[in-house]
Amino acid sequence: MPVIEVKLADFLEMLGRELKLEEIRESLPMMGVSWEGETEDGFMIEVFPNRPDMLSVEGLARAYASFIGLRRGLRIYEAKPSDYTVIVDRKVEAVRPYFASAVIKGIEFDDALIRSIIQMQEKLHITHGRKRRKVSIGLHDLEPIRFPVTYTTRPRDFRFRPLGEIRVMSLEEILRGTSKGLEYGWILEGKEEYPILIDSKGMVLSMPPIINSEHTRIDEATESIFVDITSTDWRAMNEVLNIIVTTFADHGAEIYRVSNRYHDMVVETPDLSPRVMELDPEYVNKLLGLKLGEEDIASYLESMGHGVEVGNPLRVLIPCYRTDVMHPIDLVEDVAIAYGYDRFIPEIPSISSPAGEDPLEVFCRRLRDFMVGFGLLETMTFMMTNRRNLFERMCMPPEPVAETENPKTEEYNILRNRLLPSLMEVLSTNKHNPYPQNIFEVGEVILLDEREDTGARTAKRLAAALCHSRANFSEIKALMESILSNLGLHEVELDPSNLPCFIEGRGVEARIGGRLVCWAGEIRPEVLESWGLEMPVAGLEMDVDILYELALMRG
Repeated sequence: MPVIEVKLADFLEMLGRELKLEEIRESLPMMGVSWEGETEDGFMIEVFPNRPDMLSVEGLARAYASFIGLRRGLRIYEAKPSDYTVIVDRKVEAVRPYFASAVIKGIEFDDALIRSIIQMQEKLHITHGRKRRKVSIGLHDLEPIRFPVTYTTRPRDFRFRPLGEIRVMSLEEILRGTSKGLEYGWILEGKEEYPILIDSKGMVLSMPPIINSEHTRIDEATESIFVDITSTDWRAMNEVLNIIVTTFADHGAEIYRVSNRYHDMVVETPDLSPRVMELDPEYVNKLLGLKLGEEDIASYLESMGHGVEVGNPLRVLIPCYRTDVMHPIDLVEDVAIAYGYDRFIPEIPSISSPAGEDPLEVFCRRLRDFMVGFGLLETMTFMMTNRRNLFERMCMPPEPVAETENPKTEEYNILRNRLLPSLMEVLSTNKHNPYPQNIFEVGEVILLDEREDTGARTAKRLAAALCHSRANFSEIKALMESILSNLGLHEVELDPSNLPCFIEGRGVEARIGGRLVCWAGEIRPEVLESWGLEMPVAGLEMDVDILYELALMRG
Protein backbone atom coordinates (compact mmCIF):
# COMPACT_ATOMS: atom_id res chain seq x y z
CA MET A 1 0.00 0.00 0.00
CA PRO A 2 1.30 3.48 -0.83
CA VAL A 3 3.19 5.46 1.80
CA ILE A 4 3.35 9.23 1.40
CA GLU A 5 5.67 11.71 3.07
CA VAL A 6 4.02 14.80 4.53
CA LYS A 7 5.90 17.94 5.42
CA LEU A 8 4.35 19.25 8.63
CA ALA A 9 4.57 22.92 7.58
CA ASP A 10 2.75 22.19 4.29
CA PHE A 11 0.08 20.17 6.09
CA LEU A 12 -0.61 22.88 8.68
CA GLU A 13 -0.70 25.56 5.96
CA MET A 14 -3.39 23.62 4.08
CA LEU A 15 -5.20 22.93 7.34
CA GLY A 16 -5.20 26.59 8.35
CA ARG A 17 -4.58 25.76 11.99
CA GLU A 18 -1.59 25.19 14.25
CA LEU A 19 -1.44 21.71 15.76
CA LYS A 20 1.28 19.82 17.55
CA LEU A 21 2.66 16.74 15.88
CA GLU A 22 1.58 14.68 18.90
CA GLU A 23 -2.06 15.66 18.34
CA ILE A 24 -1.87 14.69 14.68
CA ARG A 25 -0.19 11.39 15.51
CA GLU A 26 -2.98 10.47 17.93
CA SER A 27 -5.95 11.48 15.78
CA LEU A 28 -4.92 10.92 12.16
CA PRO A 29 -4.95 7.08 12.29
CA MET A 30 -8.57 7.23 13.50
CA MET A 31 -9.50 8.34 9.95
CA GLY A 32 -8.40 5.00 8.55
CA VAL A 33 -4.76 5.62 7.64
CA SER A 34 -1.68 4.04 9.19
CA TRP A 35 0.95 6.14 10.95
CA GLU A 36 4.35 5.08 9.60
CA GLY A 37 6.57 7.31 11.72
CA GLU A 38 8.05 10.78 11.92
CA THR A 39 10.59 12.37 9.59
CA GLU A 40 12.95 15.28 10.11
CA ASP A 41 10.33 17.82 9.05
CA GLY A 42 7.07 15.90 9.13
CA PHE A 43 5.65 12.40 9.09
CA MET A 44 4.79 9.42 6.88
CA ILE A 45 1.45 7.69 6.56
CA GLU A 46 0.22 4.63 4.70
CA VAL A 47 -2.94 5.31 2.70
CA PHE A 48 -5.22 2.39 2.00
CA PRO A 49 -5.98 1.93 -1.75
CA ASN A 50 -9.67 2.77 -1.26
CA ARG A 51 -8.82 6.43 -0.47
CA PRO A 52 -6.67 7.74 -3.35
CA ASP A 53 -7.99 11.24 -2.61
CA MET A 54 -5.64 11.28 0.40
CA LEU A 55 -2.48 10.61 -1.61
CA SER A 56 -1.50 14.28 -1.46
CA VAL A 57 -0.94 16.77 1.34
CA GLU A 58 -3.93 18.72 0.07
CA GLY A 59 -6.29 15.75 0.04
CA LEU A 60 -5.11 14.55 3.44
CA ALA A 61 -5.57 18.00 4.97
CA ARG A 62 -9.04 18.29 3.41
CA ALA A 63 -10.18 15.00 4.92
CA TYR A 64 -8.56 15.75 8.28
CA ALA A 65 -10.14 19.22 8.48
CA SER A 66 -13.59 17.64 8.11
CA PHE A 67 -12.77 14.86 10.57
CA ILE A 68 -11.69 17.17 13.41
CA GLY A 69 -14.53 19.64 12.75
CA LEU A 70 -12.61 22.52 11.19
CA ARG A 71 -14.55 22.43 7.94
CA ARG A 72 -17.32 19.88 7.93
CA GLY A 73 -19.70 18.97 5.16
CA LEU A 74 -19.51 18.98 1.39
CA ARG A 75 -16.97 21.17 -0.38
CA ILE A 76 -18.32 22.65 -3.59
CA TYR A 77 -16.00 22.73 -6.60
CA GLU A 78 -16.85 24.56 -9.83
CA ALA A 79 -15.65 23.77 -13.33
CA LYS A 80 -16.10 26.84 -15.51
CA PRO A 81 -17.13 26.60 -19.19
CA SER A 82 -14.49 27.20 -21.87
CA ASP A 83 -13.78 26.90 -25.61
CA TYR A 84 -10.99 24.36 -25.15
CA THR A 85 -11.51 21.27 -27.32
CA VAL A 86 -9.82 17.89 -27.75
CA ILE A 87 -10.57 15.64 -30.75
CA VAL A 88 -10.41 11.94 -29.89
CA ASP A 89 -9.48 10.03 -33.04
CA ARG A 90 -11.16 6.63 -33.58
CA LYS A 91 -7.70 5.11 -34.12
CA VAL A 92 -7.06 5.13 -30.36
CA GLU A 93 -9.89 2.64 -29.77
CA ALA A 94 -7.52 -0.24 -30.52
CA VAL A 95 -4.79 1.13 -28.26
CA ARG A 96 -6.03 3.23 -25.35
CA PRO A 97 -9.63 4.27 -26.00
CA TYR A 98 -10.66 6.76 -23.32
CA PHE A 99 -9.61 10.38 -22.84
CA ALA A 100 -10.56 13.11 -20.37
CA SER A 101 -9.01 16.50 -19.73
CA ALA A 102 -9.20 19.82 -17.91
CA VAL A 103 -7.57 23.23 -17.84
CA ILE A 104 -6.39 24.75 -14.57
CA LYS A 105 -5.53 28.43 -14.26
CA GLY A 106 -4.26 30.74 -11.54
CA ILE A 107 -1.72 28.30 -10.12
CA GLU A 108 1.02 29.60 -7.88
CA PHE A 109 3.61 26.86 -8.16
CA ASP A 110 6.17 26.63 -5.41
CA ASP A 111 8.43 23.86 -4.16
CA ALA A 112 5.79 22.47 -1.79
CA LEU A 113 3.07 22.23 -4.45
CA ILE A 114 5.37 20.71 -7.06
CA ARG A 115 6.58 18.14 -4.51
CA SER A 116 3.00 17.28 -3.55
CA ILE A 117 1.77 16.97 -7.15
CA ILE A 118 4.69 14.76 -8.18
CA GLN A 119 4.10 12.49 -5.21
CA MET A 120 0.34 12.31 -5.85
CA GLN A 121 0.84 11.61 -9.57
CA GLU A 122 3.31 8.83 -8.81
CA LYS A 123 1.06 7.17 -6.21
CA LEU A 124 -2.06 7.46 -8.40
CA HIS A 125 -0.17 5.80 -11.24
CA ILE A 126 0.79 2.90 -8.97
CA THR A 127 -2.60 2.43 -7.29
CA HIS A 128 -5.62 3.65 -9.27
CA GLY A 129 -3.66 3.58 -12.53
CA ARG A 130 -2.19 0.11 -11.93
CA LYS A 131 1.26 1.20 -13.01
CA ARG A 132 -0.20 3.32 -15.85
CA ARG A 133 -1.80 0.33 -17.59
CA LYS A 134 -5.30 1.39 -16.54
CA VAL A 135 -4.87 5.16 -16.11
CA SER A 136 -2.04 7.53 -17.00
CA ILE A 137 -1.77 11.22 -16.16
CA GLY A 138 -0.20 14.06 -18.16
CA LEU A 139 0.34 17.59 -16.84
CA HIS A 140 1.39 20.24 -19.38
CA ASP A 141 2.17 23.95 -19.43
CA LEU A 142 -0.91 25.47 -21.11
CA GLU A 143 0.83 28.52 -22.61
CA PRO A 144 2.46 26.95 -25.72
CA ILE A 145 -0.51 24.69 -26.57
CA ARG A 146 -2.77 25.66 -29.50
CA PHE A 147 -6.23 24.13 -29.50
CA PRO A 148 -7.89 22.01 -30.67
CA VAL A 149 -5.65 19.25 -29.40
CA THR A 150 -5.93 15.82 -31.06
CA TYR A 151 -5.56 12.48 -29.33
CA THR A 152 -4.55 10.02 -32.03
CA THR A 153 -1.91 7.44 -32.96
CA ARG A 154 1.29 7.59 -35.00
CA PRO A 155 3.61 4.92 -36.47
CA ARG A 156 6.74 3.84 -34.65
CA ASP A 157 9.05 6.08 -36.69
CA PHE A 158 7.18 9.28 -35.70
CA ARG A 159 9.55 11.64 -33.86
CA PHE A 160 9.43 14.26 -31.11
CA ARG A 161 11.58 15.41 -28.21
CA PRO A 162 10.58 13.61 -25.00
CA LEU A 163 10.76 15.20 -21.57
CA GLY A 164 14.28 15.35 -20.18
CA GLU A 165 16.00 14.45 -23.47
CA ILE A 166 18.25 16.72 -25.52
CA ARG A 167 17.36 15.29 -28.93
CA VAL A 168 14.39 14.31 -31.04
CA MET A 169 13.64 10.58 -30.87
CA SER A 170 11.35 8.16 -32.68
CA LEU A 171 8.57 6.48 -30.72
CA GLU A 172 10.44 3.19 -31.00
CA GLU A 173 13.63 4.83 -29.67
CA ILE A 174 11.67 6.28 -26.73
CA LEU A 175 10.42 2.83 -25.76
CA ARG A 176 13.88 1.26 -26.05
CA GLY A 177 16.17 4.09 -25.00
CA THR A 178 14.55 6.09 -22.18
CA SER A 179 13.99 5.13 -18.56
CA LYS A 180 10.22 5.68 -18.82
CA GLY A 181 10.06 3.71 -22.05
CA LEU A 182 11.89 0.78 -20.49
CA GLU A 183 9.68 0.94 -17.39
CA TYR A 184 6.27 1.27 -19.10
CA GLY A 185 6.83 0.15 -22.69
CA TRP A 186 5.22 -3.23 -21.95
CA ILE A 187 1.83 -1.46 -21.90
CA LEU A 188 2.08 -0.78 -25.65
CA GLU A 189 3.67 -4.10 -26.56
CA GLY A 190 2.31 -5.53 -29.81
CA LYS A 191 0.71 -2.28 -31.02
CA GLU A 192 1.31 -1.21 -34.61
CA GLU A 193 0.89 2.49 -33.78
CA TYR A 194 1.34 4.34 -30.50
CA PRO A 195 -0.85 7.01 -28.81
CA ILE A 196 0.12 10.63 -29.38
CA LEU A 197 -1.32 13.91 -28.08
CA ILE A 198 -0.67 16.74 -30.55
CA ASP A 199 -1.90 20.33 -30.88
CA SER A 200 -3.26 22.16 -33.94
CA LYS A 201 0.22 23.37 -34.97
CA GLY A 202 1.75 19.90 -34.81
CA MET A 203 3.47 20.27 -31.44
CA VAL A 204 3.52 17.00 -29.50
CA LEU A 205 2.29 17.17 -25.92
CA SER A 206 2.92 13.57 -24.93
CA MET A 207 3.13 9.92 -25.83
CA PRO A 208 0.70 8.43 -23.33
CA PRO A 209 1.11 6.47 -21.15
CA ILE A 210 4.90 6.68 -21.49
CA ILE A 211 6.27 10.22 -21.41
CA ASN A 212 5.46 13.91 -21.92
CA SER A 213 7.08 16.25 -24.41
CA GLU A 214 9.87 18.65 -23.47
CA HIS A 215 7.85 21.46 -25.08
CA THR A 216 5.18 21.45 -22.35
CA ARG A 217 7.44 21.06 -19.32
CA ILE A 218 6.05 22.48 -16.05
CA ASP A 219 8.22 24.57 -13.73
CA GLU A 220 7.74 27.19 -11.01
CA ALA A 221 6.99 29.87 -13.63
CA THR A 222 3.98 27.91 -14.92
CA GLU A 223 0.64 29.56 -14.12
CA SER A 224 -1.82 27.42 -16.11
CA ILE A 225 -1.79 23.76 -17.01
CA PHE A 226 -3.58 21.33 -19.29
CA VAL A 227 -4.37 17.96 -17.69
CA ASP A 228 -4.87 14.89 -19.84
CA ILE A 229 -5.93 11.45 -18.65
CA THR A 230 -5.81 8.43 -20.96
CA SER A 231 -7.30 5.17 -19.84
CA THR A 232 -8.77 1.76 -20.52
CA ASP A 233 -11.42 2.33 -17.84
CA TRP A 234 -13.96 5.16 -18.16
CA ARG A 235 -14.85 5.42 -14.49
CA ALA A 236 -11.28 5.24 -13.16
CA MET A 237 -10.22 7.91 -15.66
CA ASN A 238 -12.77 10.44 -14.42
CA GLU A 239 -12.09 9.61 -10.79
CA VAL A 240 -8.39 10.35 -11.20
CA LEU A 241 -9.11 13.59 -13.06
CA ASN A 242 -11.40 14.79 -10.25
CA ILE A 243 -8.78 14.01 -7.60
CA ILE A 244 -6.15 16.01 -9.48
CA VAL A 245 -8.21 19.10 -10.27
CA THR A 246 -9.70 19.38 -6.76
CA THR A 247 -6.17 19.24 -5.37
CA PHE A 248 -5.30 22.34 -7.37
CA ALA A 249 -8.65 23.96 -6.52
CA ASP A 250 -7.77 23.68 -2.82
CA HIS A 251 -4.85 26.02 -3.62
CA GLY A 252 -7.25 28.58 -5.10
CA ALA A 253 -6.80 27.65 -8.75
CA GLU A 254 -9.68 27.90 -11.25
CA ILE A 255 -10.89 24.79 -13.08
CA TYR A 256 -12.16 24.94 -16.70
CA ARG A 257 -14.07 22.26 -18.58
CA VAL A 258 -12.77 20.85 -21.86
CA SER A 259 -14.92 19.39 -24.65
CA ASN A 260 -13.62 15.95 -25.57
CA ARG A 261 -15.06 15.14 -28.99
CA TYR A 262 -15.37 11.42 -29.74
CA HIS A 263 -16.72 10.27 -33.11
CA ASP A 264 -20.14 9.56 -31.61
CA MET A 265 -20.39 11.88 -28.60
CA VAL A 266 -19.05 14.99 -26.88
CA VAL A 267 -18.05 14.71 -23.22
CA GLU A 268 -17.20 17.75 -21.12
CA THR A 269 -14.79 17.10 -18.29
CA PRO A 270 -14.30 17.39 -15.41
CA ASP A 271 -17.71 16.76 -13.84
CA LEU A 272 -17.30 17.96 -10.26
CA SER A 273 -20.92 17.59 -9.19
CA PRO A 274 -21.51 15.38 -6.14
CA ARG A 275 -23.14 11.98 -6.52
CA VAL A 276 -26.36 11.32 -4.62
CA MET A 277 -27.04 8.17 -2.60
CA GLU A 278 -29.89 7.37 -0.23
CA LEU A 279 -29.14 5.91 3.19
CA ASP A 280 -31.66 4.29 5.54
CA PRO A 281 -30.93 5.18 9.21
CA GLU A 282 -32.27 1.78 10.31
CA TYR A 283 -29.72 0.12 8.02
CA VAL A 284 -26.93 2.10 9.70
CA ASN A 285 -28.04 1.25 13.23
CA LYS A 286 -28.61 -2.41 12.44
CA LEU A 287 -25.11 -2.87 11.08
CA LEU A 288 -23.35 -0.83 13.76
CA GLY A 289 -25.45 -1.94 16.71
CA LEU A 290 -26.20 1.66 17.66
CA LYS A 291 -29.27 3.84 18.15
CA LEU A 292 -28.33 6.96 16.24
CA GLY A 293 -30.88 9.53 15.15
CA GLU A 294 -31.03 11.01 11.68
CA GLU A 295 -29.31 14.19 12.83
CA ASP A 296 -26.52 12.21 14.48
CA ILE A 297 -25.88 10.15 11.35
CA ALA A 298 -25.91 13.30 9.23
CA SER A 299 -23.38 14.94 11.55
CA TYR A 300 -21.01 11.97 11.35
CA LEU A 301 -21.25 11.89 7.56
CA GLU A 302 -20.47 15.61 7.43
CA SER A 303 -17.35 14.85 9.47
CA MET A 304 -16.27 12.64 6.58
CA GLY A 305 -16.79 15.40 4.00
CA HIS A 306 -20.28 14.49 2.77
CA GLY A 307 -23.27 16.73 2.36
CA VAL A 308 -26.50 15.42 3.89
CA GLU A 309 -30.17 16.30 3.47
CA VAL A 310 -31.88 14.98 6.59
CA GLY A 311 -34.90 12.75 6.11
CA ASN A 312 -35.85 9.12 6.02
CA PRO A 313 -34.01 7.96 4.02
CA LEU A 314 -31.10 10.39 4.28
CA ARG A 315 -30.02 11.95 0.99
CA VAL A 316 -26.22 11.91 0.99
CA LEU A 317 -24.17 14.10 -1.39
CA ILE A 318 -20.87 12.32 -2.04
CA PRO A 319 -17.85 14.45 -3.03
CA CYS A 320 -16.63 14.02 -6.60
CA TYR A 321 -13.20 12.91 -5.35
CA ARG A 322 -14.46 10.07 -3.11
CA THR A 323 -13.91 7.09 -5.38
CA ASP A 324 -14.44 4.52 -2.62
CA VAL A 325 -18.17 5.11 -2.01
CA MET A 326 -19.98 2.62 -4.24
CA HIS A 327 -22.69 1.21 -1.93
CA PRO A 328 -24.56 2.33 1.22
CA ILE A 329 -22.28 0.06 3.25
CA ASP A 330 -19.42 2.44 2.42
CA LEU A 331 -21.38 5.29 4.00
CA VAL A 332 -22.01 3.11 7.06
CA GLU A 333 -18.24 2.65 7.32
CA ASP A 334 -17.80 6.44 7.22
CA VAL A 335 -20.32 6.79 10.04
CA ALA A 336 -18.38 4.20 12.06
CA ILE A 337 -15.07 6.01 11.48
CA ALA A 338 -16.52 9.39 12.48
CA TYR A 339 -18.29 7.86 15.49
CA GLY A 340 -14.98 6.32 16.59
CA TYR A 341 -14.12 2.63 16.58
CA ASP A 342 -12.74 3.05 20.09
CA ARG A 343 -16.27 3.86 21.31
CA PHE A 344 -17.78 0.55 20.21
CA ILE A 345 -18.31 -1.82 23.14
CA PRO A 346 -17.63 -5.49 22.31
CA GLU A 347 -20.45 -7.83 23.27
CA ILE A 348 -20.45 -11.61 23.41
CA PRO A 349 -23.57 -12.87 21.61
CA SER A 350 -25.98 -14.94 23.71
CA ILE A 351 -25.78 -18.12 21.63
CA SER A 352 -25.02 -21.67 22.63
CA SER A 353 -21.65 -22.78 21.32
CA PRO A 354 -18.81 -24.86 22.74
CA ALA A 355 -15.99 -22.68 23.98
CA GLY A 356 -12.40 -23.51 23.24
CA GLU A 357 -9.50 -22.90 20.92
CA ASP A 358 -9.55 -24.57 17.51
CA PRO A 359 -7.37 -27.72 17.76
CA LEU A 360 -5.67 -26.83 14.46
CA GLU A 361 -4.66 -23.46 15.92
CA VAL A 362 -3.29 -25.22 19.00
CA PHE A 363 -1.22 -27.36 16.65
CA CYS A 364 -0.01 -24.26 14.75
CA ARG A 365 1.03 -22.65 18.02
CA ARG A 366 3.03 -25.75 18.79
CA LEU A 367 4.77 -25.42 15.42
CA ARG A 368 5.56 -21.80 16.14
CA ASP A 369 7.10 -22.80 19.47
CA PHE A 370 9.31 -25.29 17.62
CA MET A 371 10.51 -22.66 15.18
CA VAL A 372 11.24 -20.07 17.86
CA GLY A 373 13.12 -22.78 19.75
CA PHE A 374 15.22 -23.37 16.64
CA GLY A 375 16.18 -19.69 16.76
CA LEU A 376 13.99 -18.44 13.90
CA LEU A 377 12.10 -15.15 13.91
CA GLU A 378 8.37 -15.22 13.07
CA THR A 379 6.98 -13.05 10.28
CA MET A 380 3.44 -12.27 9.16
CA THR A 381 2.89 -11.41 5.50
CA PHE A 382 -0.03 -10.59 3.21
CA MET A 383 -2.00 -13.40 1.55
CA MET A 384 -2.29 -11.23 -1.55
CA THR A 385 0.64 -10.93 -3.91
CA ASN A 386 1.34 -10.75 -7.66
CA ARG A 387 2.42 -13.15 -10.39
CA ARG A 388 5.91 -11.69 -10.65
CA ASN A 389 6.70 -12.43 -7.00
CA LEU A 390 4.94 -15.78 -6.95
CA PHE A 391 6.30 -17.20 -10.22
CA GLU A 392 8.81 -15.09 -12.18
CA ARG A 393 11.10 -14.15 -9.30
CA MET A 394 11.00 -17.72 -7.97
CA CYS A 395 11.79 -19.17 -11.45
CA MET A 396 8.60 -21.20 -11.12
CA PRO A 397 6.32 -21.96 -14.08
CA PRO A 398 3.02 -20.01 -14.06
CA GLU A 399 -0.04 -21.91 -12.90
CA PRO A 400 -3.70 -21.08 -12.26
CA VAL A 401 -4.32 -19.23 -8.99
CA ALA A 402 -7.19 -17.39 -7.33
CA GLU A 403 -7.38 -13.82 -8.65
CA THR A 404 -9.21 -10.73 -7.45
CA GLU A 405 -11.79 -9.50 -9.93
CA ASN A 406 -11.12 -5.77 -9.57
CA PRO A 407 -7.80 -5.24 -7.76
CA LYS A 408 -6.88 -1.73 -6.62
CA THR A 409 -3.17 -2.29 -7.32
CA GLU A 410 -1.04 -4.53 -9.52
CA GLU A 411 1.12 -5.28 -6.49
CA TYR A 412 -1.67 -7.20 -4.78
CA ASN A 413 -3.92 -8.82 -7.37
CA ILE A 414 -3.80 -12.59 -6.73
CA LEU A 415 -3.93 -14.91 -3.71
CA ARG A 416 -0.78 -16.87 -3.01
CA ASN A 417 -0.66 -20.64 -3.37
CA ARG A 418 2.81 -20.89 -1.78
CA LEU A 419 4.26 -19.33 1.34
CA LEU A 420 8.00 -19.34 0.56
CA PRO A 421 7.87 -16.40 -1.92
CA SER A 422 6.46 -14.22 0.88
CA LEU A 423 9.52 -14.97 3.00
CA MET A 424 11.80 -14.14 0.07
CA GLU A 425 10.09 -10.76 -0.15
CA VAL A 426 10.74 -10.18 3.56
CA LEU A 427 14.42 -10.98 3.07
CA SER A 428 14.57 -8.70 0.04
CA THR A 429 13.22 -5.72 1.99
CA ASN A 430 15.57 -6.35 4.94
CA LYS A 431 18.91 -6.46 3.14
CA HIS A 432 20.05 -3.46 5.16
CA ASN A 433 19.71 -5.38 8.45
CA PRO A 434 22.41 -7.59 10.01
CA TYR A 435 22.74 -11.29 9.20
CA PRO A 436 21.93 -14.07 9.89
CA GLN A 437 18.27 -13.61 9.01
CA ASN A 438 16.48 -16.87 9.79
CA ILE A 439 12.72 -16.43 9.53
CA PHE A 440 9.52 -18.46 9.39
CA GLU A 441 5.78 -18.07 9.00
CA VAL A 442 2.77 -20.25 9.73
CA GLY A 443 0.13 -18.85 7.39
CA GLU A 444 -2.58 -19.55 4.88
CA VAL A 445 -2.53 -20.10 1.14
CA ILE A 446 -5.42 -20.42 -1.30
CA LEU A 447 -5.58 -23.51 -3.53
CA LEU A 448 -7.95 -23.95 -6.45
CA ASP A 449 -10.29 -26.89 -5.79
CA GLU A 450 -13.26 -27.73 -8.02
CA ARG A 451 -14.80 -29.79 -5.22
CA GLU A 452 -15.40 -26.65 -3.18
CA ASP A 453 -18.46 -24.43 -3.71
CA THR A 454 -16.22 -21.41 -4.16
CA GLY A 455 -13.78 -23.22 -6.43
CA ALA A 456 -10.96 -22.73 -3.92
CA ARG A 457 -9.98 -23.76 -0.42
CA THR A 458 -7.78 -22.36 2.32
CA ALA A 459 -4.76 -24.41 3.39
CA LYS A 460 -2.30 -23.97 6.27
CA ARG A 461 1.41 -23.92 5.52
CA LEU A 462 4.66 -23.56 7.43
CA ALA A 463 7.59 -21.98 5.61
CA ALA A 464 11.10 -21.19 6.76
CA ALA A 465 14.05 -19.38 5.15
CA LEU A 466 17.63 -19.39 6.40
CA CYS A 467 19.70 -16.51 5.06
CA HIS A 468 23.36 -16.13 6.02
CA SER A 469 26.80 -16.71 4.53
CA ARG A 470 26.76 -20.48 5.14
CA ALA A 471 23.09 -21.30 4.52
CA ASN A 472 22.94 -24.57 2.58
CA PHE A 473 20.96 -27.68 1.74
CA SER A 474 22.24 -29.72 4.69
CA GLU A 475 21.11 -27.09 7.18
CA ILE A 476 17.56 -26.80 5.83
CA LYS A 477 17.24 -30.60 5.51
CA ALA A 478 18.31 -30.96 9.15
CA LEU A 479 15.69 -28.40 10.18
CA MET A 480 13.00 -30.28 8.26
CA GLU A 481 13.92 -33.60 9.85
CA SER A 482 14.01 -32.05 13.31
CA ILE A 483 10.50 -30.58 12.92
CA LEU A 484 9.11 -33.93 11.77
CA SER A 485 10.89 -35.76 14.57
CA ASN A 486 9.48 -33.39 17.20
CA LEU A 487 6.00 -34.12 15.83
CA GLY A 488 6.63 -37.85 16.26
CA LEU A 489 6.69 -38.44 12.51
CA HIS A 490 9.62 -40.77 11.81
CA GLU A 491 8.60 -42.91 8.82
CA VAL A 492 9.66 -40.35 6.24
CA GLU A 493 10.45 -41.08 2.59
CA LEU A 494 12.89 -38.66 0.96
CA ASP A 495 13.13 -38.02 -2.78
CA PRO A 496 14.97 -35.41 -4.85
CA SER A 497 12.89 -32.28 -5.53
CA ASN A 498 12.46 -31.02 -9.08
CA LEU A 499 11.14 -27.58 -8.06
CA PRO A 500 12.88 -24.99 -10.29
CA CYS A 501 13.43 -22.59 -7.38
CA PHE A 502 15.98 -25.00 -5.84
CA ILE A 503 19.50 -25.68 -7.11
CA GLU A 504 19.51 -28.96 -9.02
CA GLY A 505 20.60 -31.78 -6.73
CA ARG A 506 20.08 -29.64 -3.60
CA GLY A 507 16.35 -30.05 -3.13
CA VAL A 508 14.34 -32.70 -1.33
CA GLU A 509 10.71 -33.77 -0.96
CA ALA A 510 9.47 -35.56 2.15
CA ARG A 511 6.52 -37.97 2.05
CA ILE A 512 4.78 -39.88 4.79
CA GLY A 513 2.51 -42.69 3.70
CA GLY A 514 2.86 -41.46 0.15
CA ARG A 515 1.57 -37.97 1.03
CA LEU A 516 3.80 -34.98 0.28
CA VAL A 517 4.39 -33.10 3.56
CA CYS A 518 7.43 -30.94 2.82
CA TRP A 519 9.71 -29.62 0.10
CA ALA A 520 13.03 -28.03 0.96
CA GLY A 521 16.25 -26.97 -0.67
CA GLU A 522 18.92 -24.43 -1.40
CA ILE A 523 17.60 -21.49 -3.43
CA ARG A 524 19.20 -21.15 -6.86
CA PRO A 525 21.33 -18.07 -7.68
CA GLU A 526 18.91 -16.77 -10.34
CA VAL A 527 16.17 -16.53 -7.71
CA LEU A 528 18.48 -14.75 -5.28
CA GLU A 529 19.45 -12.27 -8.00
CA SER A 530 15.82 -11.57 -8.89
CA TRP A 531 15.16 -10.62 -5.25
CA GLY A 532 18.37 -8.59 -5.01
CA LEU A 533 19.87 -10.92 -2.37
CA GLU A 534 23.63 -11.40 -2.03
CA MET A 535 23.52 -13.98 0.76
CA PRO A 536 22.73 -17.69 0.23
CA VAL A 537 19.22 -18.79 1.18
CA ALA A 538 17.85 -22.23 2.03
CA GLY A 539 14.11 -22.67 2.41
CA LEU A 540 11.37 -25.14 3.12
CA GLU A 541 7.59 -25.30 3.03
CA MET A 542 5.37 -27.78 4.87
CA ASP A 543 1.72 -28.77 4.47
CA VAL A 544 0.40 -28.13 7.97
CA ASP A 545 -3.03 -29.69 7.30
CA ILE A 546 -1.46 -33.06 6.44
CA LEU A 547 0.97 -32.81 9.35
CA TYR A 548 -1.98 -32.18 11.68
CA GLU A 549 -3.87 -35.20 10.38
CA LEU A 550 -0.81 -37.44 10.73
CA ALA A 551 -0.09 -36.13 14.23
CA LEU A 552 -3.69 -36.90 15.29
CA MET A 553 -3.43 -40.44 13.91
CA ARG A 554 -0.32 -40.99 16.02
CA GLY A 555 -2.07 -39.63 19.11
